[in-house]
Amino acid sequence: MTTAPEDLRTFATFDGHGGKVPKRVEVLDHRPPVSPDGRYDGLVAVRGEHPLGALDERAADDSAELARGVASIGWVDPATLRDWYRPDRVVVSLLEARRSGLEPGVYADSRGRGRVRIDGQEAHLGADGRPAFRALAGSAESPKVDVPLPMDQVVRLVVVTTAGAGAGAGAGAGVGRHGATAGAGVDAESLPRTATGATGVEVVTTPVAPVLTPGEYPEYADDVPGLPPRPASGRVRVTASVLLGGTLHRVDRLDERANTLWIERGGRVVPIAASDVGGDLVRYTATPV
Repeated sequence: MTTAPEDLRTFATFDGHGGKVPKRVEVLDHRPPVSPDGRYDGLVAVRGEHPLGALDERAADDSAELARGVASIGWVDPATLRDWYRPDRVVVSLLEARRSGLEPGVYADSRGRGRVRIDGQEAHLGADGRPAFRALAGSAESPKVDVPLPMDQVVRLVVVTTAGAGAGAGAGAGVGRHGATAGAGVDAESLPRTATGATGVEVVTTPVAPVLTPGEYPEYADDVPGLPPRPASGRVRVTASVLLGGTLHRVDRLDERANTLWIERGGRVVPIAASDVGGDLVRYTATPV
């Protein structure tokens, strides 16, 4: 397994078997072994469902047999990987954070409005029927509801925290859902450090899939733009379908960490890269719970 933190793992699509069998795989941070013939030079390790068609493929679990449907690892040419999904993490000094106005919280980088502070979760279906982030305006002490931000306008999700690794930082559309920040009693040793060892502010930036995973969500129909956020007025159950090749395919689930969408196709549930699906190709149905 990778030694990368759970929230900063890397995924990609591997076109194995001459491009005939695309698979979503995790790209590991292992270094290739040195060999006299240089057969590993430039290769990267991946982990995914067998068969991968990778060099020196073996079962990921030493106690398991290499068989179809079992996770395996092997070495591949990075040129055969596409749809990379790789969160970014930087730590800036406290002084630089103050100069830049970086405050702990969860933000969305949108195409039209730049960086917008959000409440950390998809709040409801917008007026146009698409899932929307509950955007906030004003200070963190006295937030006010801004207009909803549809998911297909969000290109990156940004989590700013002064807490240690793993606090409030996730991946995919799930990054920073809870927006945890440092509070009283935080161990100084757990605080993020810059390259020089100084205490800093951690910024994790992650691509956002323009698809809302099926499930139950709070509804904030009583929110009024310009006023403080109001409690949820209820809950809705959201189902989704993707339009591919003129046919609607029901969305079974969204693996946010792997940026992978699982859809029903041909009587099977198969994975596709969420980045291959535009927000305009998704149809949602919401029913009150």
